[in-house]
Amino acid sequence: MPDGPLPRREAILDLLNQQTRALHAREIAARLHVEEAAYPGLLRVLSDLATTGVISPHSGQRFRSKPDSTRGREIERQGILTVNPRGFGFVASTGFEDDLYVPEESMGGAMHGDLVAARLVARSSRGSEGEVLRVLTRSNDRVPGVLRQRGKALWLEPDDVRMRGPIVLHAAPGTKAVHGEDGQAAVARITRFPEMPRETPEGELEVVLGHPGDPNVEVAKILAREGIEETHPAEAVTEAEAFGREVDPDACTGREDLTRWPLPTIDPEDARDHDDAVWGVREPDGSYRVWIAIADVSHYVRPGTALDQAALGRGCSIYLPDRAIPMLPRALSSHLCSLLPDTIRLCLALEAELDATGLVKSFRVLEGFMRSAAKRFLDARN
Repeated sequence: MPDGPLPRREAILDLLNQQTRALHAREIAARLHVEEAAYPGLLRVLSDLATTGVISPHSGQRFRSKPDSTRGREIERQGILTVNPRGFGFVASTGFEDDLYVPEESMGGAMHGDLVAARLVARSSRGSEGEVLRVLTRSNDRVPGVLRQRGKALWLEPDDVRMRGPIVLHAAPGTKAVHGEDGQAAVARITRFPEMPRETPEGELEVVLGHPGDPNVEVAKILAREGIEETHPAEAVTEAEAFGREVDPDACTGREDLTRWPLPTIDPEDARDHDDAVWGVREPDGSYRVWIAIADVSHYVRPGTALDQAALGRGCSIYLPDRAIPMLPRALSSHLCSLLPDTIRLCLALEAELDATGLVKSFRVLEGFMRSAAKRFLDARN
């Protein structure tokens, strides 16, 4: 007969810490409501705690706490929980020398990738062992996977084997249910996270994408999982388009004129944006002078604007096999902030003087405007 549910190690320690005498294993089992099927497992846990020096063993399967058994257990640490496909996990925390090993039964309702609060329970030759106290932030409520259906039962098998599953699917009351077929790629949104070890989450089927392995399906899965919208907020688009298609001549006032240098952009042939350019010349004495210019996005994206809020929410441009999703609306990313050939563009530039061996002798950073002479392509294989 398989073992039943075991009490947390912390519960065992708390019980023993409240006693002035050693308790028999049977008494510990009775006080912690351990079923007979789980009793052999309880003996193994008690043996582990005694072997690692957390509790004191006594004759006749009796155990009691040590005076120092609670030391270090109240030191709480926060970190990301990384779950192994076999069920256990590790919490990596800043300021601690080692990661905290967390057995499956001490994980509570935490899932892979969650930010958790945990604490040390015991130290052994295997390292620091602990338990999750609570979940601080869930990593993501959207989970990609494969849809499974048997009769009226519907669930999602997560793609990531470290993610707790299966996710039992229900339609939200008063909403139109999303339908799919067994074996299709889909994304579910978790509506009820687990609270106990080995408890599975529940969710709603958010979108059915098609057959797993299809490149378009896999890209759509990433976008749906991360909640990425390809279109930008209307307010940000309006602000971007208000700058027009060409640089306002007044914007060049007070900037350094770099149009005398060709400053070609150098990118792979399949590059989706051109936001930096370089040029260099060799001086008669063998030294070099180089210019490195990037598009001056800060001229257009000002703090507090809709553009600034939209860019802050995205954080970066996203590059996928079949497309790029820019951080800024196309009016900026593909035009005013793209160093297109034969077109005036605002830039920030670094001018540096190098000696004949390439060591930097001096440099300065400047605000300028430039006109790229050409797009030069690099062979990505070299």
